[in-house]
Order: sequence, then C-alpha cells, then structure tokens
Amino acid sequence: MIGCGWIAPFHVEALRQLGRVGEIVWVADPNLSQAQALATGTNARAIPGYKTALAEIDCAFVLVPHHLHHSVTLDCLNAGCHVLLEKPIANTLAEADNMIFAAEHAQKTFMVAYPHRYKHSFLLLKEIVETGRYGKLIMLDSLIDDSVEGYLAPWMTQKATLGGGCLFSAAGHQLDIMLWLCGRVRTAYMVGMRSRVPMEGEDSAACIMKFENGSIGIVRHTWASPHVRIWYTMDVMCEKAHITLTCTPLGDQNTEGVRCRWQTRIVARTASEEVLLENDEGLDLAPEIAHFFGCVDTGRTPDTDGCVAREITAVMLAAYARAAVDGANV
Repeated sequence: MIGCGWIAPFHVEALRQLGRVGEIVWVADPNLSQAQALATGTNARAIPGYKTALAEIDCAFVLVPHHLHHSVTLDCLNAGCHVLLEKPIANTLAEADNMIFAAEHAQKTFMVAYPHRYKHSFLLLKEIVETGRYGKLIMLDSLIDDSVEGYLAPWMTQKATLGGGCLFSAAGHQLDIMLWLCGRVRTAYMVGMRSRVPMEGEDSAACIMKFENGSIGIVRHTWASPHVRIWYTMDVMCEKAHITLTCTPLGDQNTEGVRCRWQTRIVARTASEEVLLENDEGLDLAPEIAHFFGCVDTGRTPDTDGCVAREITAVMLAAYARAAVDGANV
C-alpha cells in the first residue's frame, strides 16, 4: 500500500475480510508514523518510501493524492507490479493515456477504484434497470451530501493537486454508475460554487448530462453539507416506477472511518412502496478488491480499467471547460 491516508484503513479491512487471498507486505508513506499506525495489527512493515521495495510485491495499491497518481503508477507498472489505483485516474487525459499505455506495455492489470458498481446493492439496481421490470429508463439523479470538515487534507485545497473541485475529486463515483447503466455521454455541463470550505475549487456542484441512449443524468455533489443525513442517493426514474437507492451512515463517517456502520436501501415507488433491498453495505471495498485479484489471476480486463476511468475524467473535464467559458463555476 502506497499512501496511508483516510481511505487506507478501508483497504486493510477489506483484505482482512477476504482472508488469505492477499497479504500486505508493506505500507509506505512519507509520514512514517502514519504508516506505522496503519501497519498496526497486520504483519506488514511500515516504510517511508516505496521505490526500493517494489521488487518484493505482486500488486500495489496506490492511495496517494491525485497529482501523484501518474508518477507513482508508472513506477509500479514499470517495476512489474499490478496496480489498483484510487480514483480518479489522473488530473489530465495525457497522464491517463500514459498510464493506460504503460499497463498495456507491461501486460499488467491496471484497475481504478470505483467500488460502488461491485456492491450487491448496485448490481441489483443494474439488474432492475436492464430487465425492464419498471419500463424504460428516463432519468438518473444522484446526490452525495457530504462534509469534509475534519478530514480536508492540505492537498485537497489546491486545484493543482486535487485536479479541480469536489466534482472532479469525488463525483466520479456517481458518474461511473451512470455510465455503467446508460453508456456513453453525448454532452455534459456543470455549475459550481465555493461556499464554506477553504479550497480553491468548488465545494458544491451539479452536472447535467445527456446520454447517447437518450436518457438524462444529473449529478449533485457537495462537500459543504451542514448536516449529513443520507450520504448517497441515486434516484432512477423509469416509465413505471421511481426507484431510490440510499446509503446512509449510522454514525460520523469522517471521524469513525472504517468503524462507521451503514444502512443501504433500494425502494421502488409505484402505486405503493416496495422495499427491494435493505442491508448494511457502506464503504465496503472487499468486492472491489476481490474483483481486482480475480483479474490479476485470470488476466481478465477489470470492469473499471484505465479506459473506463479515462472516460469518466474526460466527461468531467469537458463539463469544466464549458463552465469556464460561461463563468458557471465559482
């Protein structure tokens, strides 16, 4: 594991759930005390730098700030490692293309972490849409209601290191599901503003998209919520029903982290209301990591490979470019 920030304990917990499928050899972070804290309770050793230790491992989990994704991933691929990279793929399309080429040249698995589509709840949602159980899909509307208070790292405050604002950094989770359900985006437009979060980019944004299949997608994302109630909501409007997936923290996800408990529900509303799913899925990365290791073992292309991740970034960058022309962001 390269990078021992907020998301890293979720990867450790997922590997614990998966058992002996993968062993953590080392965790690396320039802040050695942070690496040591992450290694506690595992058999891994903590190191300040990763480059000289790449020869010891099969797979690298790259969990570093966005502006480092390109260089660290290339180091790992060139050393012969398979790579699971936290989203987004990179801050530019040129960097993304370099990474995709490097993975192909090295013949190594390269997967970008968009974990929601691997969860049981979202797999069920896709099945509901694709079977036409409630008729044709008309519109998707997703909101992530979040607050970064208490865990906004310094690199997240700068456009050069984050890659943009909250839309670029985190709304890819929503867009990935929409692309998975609807296919390619024909056009996208975003608006954004900065309200209460001390950062250069927007802390709240909305993006509306027209998909090539004719449906509409709306992504809303905020890091400035005064009170997070339902963290993730995906509304799916079909001809015969309004389907809603919600993922709700039952505690404070920022301070509790991997210990936070969750409730996930899917409800279909027609003339009546039907609960299609209720479970405790939250920020569980085990299904995603199991998929990654399966691809490493079989040579299969990951469902969220570099090309899929590049498309997500391309849609967002195009939306940002249009907003810059019209003065629609910040």
